[in-house]
Amino acid sequence: MKKLILSLAFALLLPYLFSQSLLWKVTGNGLQEPSYLYGSFHIQDQRVFSFDTTVLTALYSCDAFAMEILMDEIDPKELKSAMYMPEGKLLSNLLPAGDFQKLDSICKAKVGVTAYLMNSMKPFFVMSAMQVSEFSREQADALDLFFLKKAREAGKLCYGVEKYQTQIDAIDAISLKEQIKMLSMAINDTSSQVDGESSSMELLNVYLAFDLDSMLVLSNDESMPKKFNQIFLIDRNVGMAKNFEKIAKEHTLFCAVGAAHLGGVKGVIALLRKKGYTVEPVPFQWKN
Repeated sequence: MKKLILSLAFALLLPYLFSQSLLWKVTGNGLQEPSYLYGSFHIQDQRVFSFDTTVLTALYSCDAFAMEILMDEIDPKELKSAMYMPEGKLLSNLLPAGDFQKLDSICKAKVGVTAYLMNSMKPFFVMSAMQVSEFSREQADALDLFFLKKAREAGKLCYGVEKYQTQIDAIDAISLKEQIKMLSMAINDTSSQVDGESSSMELLNVYLAFDLDSMLVLSNDESMPKKFNQIFLIDRNVGMAKNFEKIAKEHTLFCAVGAAHLGGVKGVIALLRKKGYTVEPVPFQWKN
């Protein structure tokens, strides 16, 4: 009897014991075949590409692929226009005295270019370049673009679950003054090391551990204005879940979005479950 009780208890607890993954199977609510949701990391570091065959098998089993924005269909002129400040605005004039020289040193050492080449870019994109520079770049493309190229090669239908302008609107919800303040804080931050580990590496480690809850907490940057986290994470989750459902109703779908969008009570997984779908983790392992 004890063995039977223990077996039943284990069966009931099994979904919770193995409830963390980056790959999730979506079924039910009218779907004839499974679709998949994958938590991506927008970097070129080899470690995030080291998944076993489970992930690409799921991708190839589907008729369609989706990512946040369909990167190979963005107009380069539109991209450039969105990334730059209004004409006449320069970081060298807007940053506090001495900060631009510090930024130049950081960019040369980590990004590989002088800050003068980024002088008219919006501070948010400069900060993004600084963060990405913390990671290795063994792969030719970031993970999302890698998936897109695999899907194109396999003849899959390809979609974006949001418009590029949605992301730009979220960024532009922060005033230029606020962005400059945030960039200045990043330039002068001497506390980015936590127990010998940078915040970027901490983010990568929780990602590799399939810890979506910690991924969400670390991505919810307290240095950002509260409205930014609402618009950039929570509000976008709603659109992602809506468009995932729309595409999955028509085609079996493998959808890769930033892992920070998956977890939490307002994440894409929770939103799909509220819509009536069964969303289950699919276990896989890293090769290394």
